[in-house]
Amino acid sequence: MQRYFIDEKCLKDEEIRIDAYNHKHMQRVMRYHNGDQVICILPSAKTYIYEIIDIETGLLKRVEELYENHELDVNVTLIYGLPKSDKFEWVLQKATELGVKRIVPFLSKRSIIKTDAKTFSKKEERYQRILKEASEQSYRQMIPELTQLITIKDLSQYLSDINLVAYEEASKRGEECCFASALKQNYQTLTIIVGPEGGFDQSEIEQMKALGIQECSLGKRILRSETAPLYMLSVIGYSRELMR
Repeated sequence: MQRYFIDEKCLKDEEIRIDAYNHKHMQRVMRYHNGDQVICILPSAKTYIYEIIDIETGLLKRVEELYENHELDVNVTLIYGLPKSDKFEWVLQKATELGVKRIVPFLSKRSIIKTDAKTFSKKEERYQRILKEASEQSYRQMIPELTQLITIKDLSQYLSDINLVAYEEASKRGEECCFASALKQNYQTLTIIVGPEGGFDQSEIEQMKALGIQECSLGKRILRSETAPLYMLSVIGYSRELMR
């Protein structure tokens, strides 16, 4: 059954009047008919099976609750230095599939792309759609939060129990244990920071260290900007779900 995230405004007791975007998807993409069933995730993160009562008007009626939990048991924030072209959209999609809770776009000194908060916000609708569709595809109960564009001065607002920055110079020095050691600690929130194609300026690393953020390597190889956050999220997921 296809899964849909439902806005609060669409709810009325045990019925749903589906929003225009999901309604169009049901009719034109899935070609559903009256009596077909779908899975709906409500704003409360509860999941239910709904039956289509009237496909023409988008009216659905609740059938039964599904007791699911597909979320990571810790909240992971990804602070990501904006890359060029469509790499950011790729990371949005894949980070969502890997369980990230919050994505914070970061404009660093070495970001190749030139933008500002106002220009960035013009693509917010597209970004939100990518997050929603990736969440539905990966059976999540929530859509990750995408924050406004930040710079180094805003970084302290998004820190967690453990805070790590992937830094290529740490790899070159042979640092091997920081990431693994951090994941063995007792934590409920974790912030990972990854830079753009050119990496971080040394002054940015110093400012991060002043905030208590630990620099770490991701092994012997230097990863691309769009690969590093997905590697880190994969390792986190493995450590929380498959090592027990």
